[in-house]
Amino acid sequence: MYHQLLSEISGVSLLHVSADHDAGTGTITAADADSLTWTAPGSGTAGDAVAVANGTEVLLYDGEDDSLFVLVGRTSSDDLSGTASVYIFDAKNTADRLAEVDDAISQCLAAQAAGHGDSSVTRASLATLYRIRNDLEAKLARENGTSARHARADMRGHF
Repeated sequence: MYHQLLSEISGVSLLHVSADHDAGTGTITAADADSLTWTAPGSGTAGDAVAVANGTEVLLYDGEDDSLFVLVGRTSSDDLSGTASVYIFDAKNTADRLAEVDDAISQCLAAQAAGHGDSSVTRASLATLYRIRNDLEAKLARENGTSARHARADMRGHF
């Protein structure tokens, strides 16, 4: 599995995502000033909070499935706060990845419309997803020898 940070927690680095994850967006949450939790894509339950000291690495497990975990490192002694959104995707072909990004954008827009979550995090997540989408459209166009607009239209015709 591959991952892309959509938003970050200051002083925390995402080092690894376990291979058993489904594609989607998961969340690392600062439970308090020195501990973090992980909620995998599709899960409704955060794992137990894990204390993480500056300069250390820890595994964070999902609350529903111990095979779903992330490895994070702490790079600052500043208090931890907020959430980090992690977009996880498979190494699929470009058109499939583009469709997954479009689904993630739809989920963010729905959450924003419903008033769920921090609006600044949602805006940052959407900006990152749109950048990823534009990169994938350009890659698909290069693969097909066409323009990004034509590649997008061709891709939508296949789904």
